[in-house]
Amino acid sequence: MKLRIQSGLIRLAWICGASLAVVGCGANDNYMPMQVNKKWTYRVRAGFERHTVPIRVVRELTVASTTGYELASPLGVSRIAWKSGKLVADSTVNAQFIPPIPLLVPGAKLDSKKVKQVETWHGRIIALGQEKPASAVLTEQLDTVDFGTRKVNAILATLTIRIPNGVLELQSWYQSGVGLIQQEQRTNGTRIVQLSLVSHS
Repeated sequence: MKLRIQSGLIRLAWICGASLAVVGCGANDNYMPMQVNKKWTYRVRAGFERHTVPIRVVRELTVASTTGYELASPLGVSRIAWKSGKLVADSTVNAQFIPPIPLLVPGAKLDSKKVKQVETWHGRIIALGQEKPASAVLTEQLDTVDFGTRKVNAILATLTIRIPNGVLELQSWYQSGVGLIQQEQRTNGTRIVQLSLVSHS
């Protein structure tokens, strides 16, 4: 059974997920390590539906004028890259961003007690056959996430996008050496989709 993409919703989750000038060239890249055929499997909750979804890096391509990657899953295709130490996306499932939007800045000095604003963005989103002006703020903090029977350290990156008819929020947890381990999208305060890592290879 295939997971349905609800009509009328902008899907940020790039699995948004998530994404590279040179893969693995620095410690920060390790928060989303990428190479062709790398695979993550996620448990997805969308409304009353529950599914396990594989995400695979299928090819290299140009993203944000640098070398990036295309990720494919039953939910759709996303295109992401590391550029100047930042993880950016020019498209996620059913949305395109002009210019590419920041998802993660792992080099920022963070702690677990304080949320830090690390990036702002102004541009346009093309989704559902429409192009709209948009602005966004990316904040980050250190956090822990339950993974199986243990807790793991992660960076929690919260991307809040404002468009003329609402607010989209994407929360993503990244673990060093693994990548995206959990992700939630909310539209106008309502959770639309949640992803939790099952395995990676």
